[in-house]
Amino acid sequence: MRFKKEGRRNKKVLFYGLDGSGKTYSAVKYCETNGLKPVLIDIEDTCFEDVPIVEIDDKNPRLLTKGICDAIKEVGESNEYDTIIIDGISTLLEDLVSNAPGMKAYKDRSDSFAQILRTIRQTDVNIIFIGQADMKVIVSEEYSSNKPIIKLNAMVNEKYRCENKDGKFEVITEKMRK
Repeated sequence: MRFKKEGRRNKKVLFYGLDGSGKTYSAVKYCETNGLKPVLIDIEDTCFEDVPIVEIDDKNPRLLTKGICDAIKEVGESNEYDTIIIDGISTLLEDLVSNAPGMKAYKDRSDSFAQILRTIRQTDVNIIFIGQADMKVIVSEEYSSNKPIIKLNAMVNEKYRCENKDGKFEVITEKMRK
């Protein structure tokens, strides 16, 4: 039998909200508060300058997936960094849709995203996802969130909704099931 190593539990965190709600700022402050050493994968080109930005080739979904997986592995082997912030998980999910015809394009996205999530699970890296308000899982008679969003929400162990109320950032902790 093999047992997991004892020790710290990797942080897998989701910050989500509308544009301008302070998601990236809150993620960086979260890192500072928790003593994490982050790098940023800036999918949305927000040009945030407080954290080193990893350059990823995003010319096509295959290169994008490989670049993110390689960055995760490198940080996992690094003594300099221990956390990756992926800013723009909503955009990333759209960028992973291939040019294949029909539903194959969405299967390619699912396969690519699954590969990224597997790589995260296989490394000792903290991960912070930053997404739009559509990252909240919704299941109702009229609408249900898509599978990648449900998978991401199932993976995280901390979740925060960010809001901008009259120019003041507010971060709301969501209760997680145990």
